[in-house]
Amino acid sequence: MAPALLGPNEPPPYEILNADATRPLLLVCEHASRRVPDQLHGAYPEMLLDTHYGCDIGTEPLVRQLAESLGARAVIARYSRIVIDCNRRLDDPTLLLADTDLGPVAANSDLSDAELKARVDDIYVPFHAAVARELRELSSGLSSPVYVAIHSFTPELTGSARPWDMGVMWDADPRLAQRLHESLHQEPGLLIGDNEPYSGKYAADFSVDFHAERAGLANVAIEIRQDHLRTAAGVSAWAVRLATALDELARAPDLAHPLAARPATDFEKEAGLIAAADQARVGAHEGGSRYGG
Repeated sequence: MAPALLGPNEPPPYEILNADATRPLLLVCEHASRRVPDQLHGAYPEMLLDTHYGCDIGTEPLVRQLAESLGARAVIARYSRIVIDCNRRLDDPTLLLADTDLGPVAANSDLSDAELKARVDDIYVPFHAAVARELRELSSGLSSPVYVAIHSFTPELTGSARPWDMGVMWDADPRLAQRLHESLHQEPGLLIGDNEPYSGKYAADFSVDFHAERAGLANVAIEIRQDHLRTAAGVSAWAVRLATALDELARAPDLAHPLAARPATDFEKEAGLIAAADQARVGAHEGGSRYGG
């Protein structure tokens, strides 16, 4: 058995907000935190953790406000994406980012099989098992939940300005994304990207692909430019804007009905690990508990 990455006194790998909410809507934020496990303290430069490589800046307070305003559950990751990126497939080379424009990431290079397994078992798998459980609990025989992923993006990347204030990302199911784009696009002064600055059709949005598209759930991934979220006032303004739009749009009756599901064979390895963790409730921070609330 691989040695545990997280100690008994460390936070669990995820937090559930509004755990008793019954609204069929789930907010998910894989890149909410810059925290690293105690075992890796000092392994990552603070300068790196303070950038988008460490977390999606501003998303944690944004999701907390959105969950409260919408009366919806949320699942947020509690460890930095630089330790392991919960929004990547297990075979994605950026699952553990080894190089950045700030330099190589030594703590992510030349990991042993046991070290990689510890990150997968202690952070990645429990996070996704939690998302799967929340979706299952929010599902009923008559309707399916809506899945909303929250991210933020840098105003500039590799020397190119990114002018969008926000983007909506979608792949096979455009229903909610296109309605949200149309709603926010009407607000003067806002530039809303449609599959910009990233496309939902790329393989890098694992969580939406795995949890939503694999089940045919209505979904959207939201990206907000990080300079809008660097102050409490900015976070609150975007929380109000998004909550106002999503509160109405997510209630559309057609969104309760799944579209064609993505083939399950696309994610056999991830699905096996996540299903096993969900069933067994094993690991240092599981034991059947639901964290947060």
